[in-house]
Amino acid sequence: MPDQREPRIRGTGHPLPFSKGRMATNLFLSGVEAEHAYELALDIERAVQEVGSEEIALAELHSIVEDVLRRADGPAAVERYRAWQKVLRRERPLVLMLGGATGTGKSSLATELAYRLGISRITSTDVVRQVMRAFFAPGLMPALHYSSFEAGAGLKMPMPDPEGDDRALYGFIQQAEQVAVGAAAVVERAVLEGLSTVLEGVHLVPGLVEVPEHRAATVVQVLLTIQDEEAHQAHFVARDFSTGGVRALDRYLRSFGEIRRIQDYLVGRAERMDVPIVDGTDGEEALRSVLDLILERATAAPGAVP
Repeated sequence: MPDQREPRIRGTGHPLPFSKGRMATNLFLSGVEAEHAYELALDIERAVQEVGSEEIALAELHSIVEDVLRRADGPAAVERYRAWQKVLRRERPLVLMLGGATGTGKSSLATELAYRLGISRITSTDVVRQVMRAFFAPGLMPALHYSSFEAGAGLKMPMPDPEGDDRALYGFIQQAEQVAVGAAAVVERAVLEGLSTVLEGVHLVPGLVEVPEHRAATVVQVLLTIQDEEAHQAHFVARDFSTGGVRALDRYLRSFGEIRRIQDYLVGRAERMDVPIVDGTDGEEALRSVLDLILERATAAPGAVP
């Protein structure tokens, strides 16, 4: 019996073979749980093969997907799938600003979101800070030359002089104000170039980095937190294990009080500025929550969502 070849899908470019993995990812974006998404992708693969053609149009594939979804999960699932297809077609570029204190899982979540949304540009505010450090000597901008939770050591005697417990927070605020200039430029350039971008980092303080109101782009800002202290510490332990100790665990745990203080400050700012707060304790749940926010903003009429 000859091998059954995957039909090729004809879109706007060169026809490509049908992929279960890509289909499962699209279904996950549409609100389907990961395991169920793969099961549906297998059903769709069988339906595509039953067409009996070596090549089918992308519109026909979408019709097959909607039929499978409608039978399995109902019309609401079909409507969500259609909404996500509009987002993925990128009628407007997406700029995602993912903030949060150290150790809340920003980098991992940013990478996963970029992969699922097909975004090739990921930038960290730590990279922005590193570039700025190359141009500004420690004597001119000392806060730039320390980690976010250690920036208090670079404070020049501010007025009023902060108490010891406040130095880390004051130093972080000073550093964030400086890095915000570069971060805002990254956002503005992404909007002007029309290129979807994920920008993540602790320096994305709500209200500090200006979020442009552009009809030509969807700009989404989110603050990632871990409210439970033990769960927050566990993230550092897990990261230390996964990276083989590249990022010194002891250093983060020694400064854990300062990191938590910075998080409290960020949460307060987010609440005042109406920036959505997402719990990052469960990475899968955080991914789903941010995707829901992106869909809400991307499908809203311009100016309808703050």
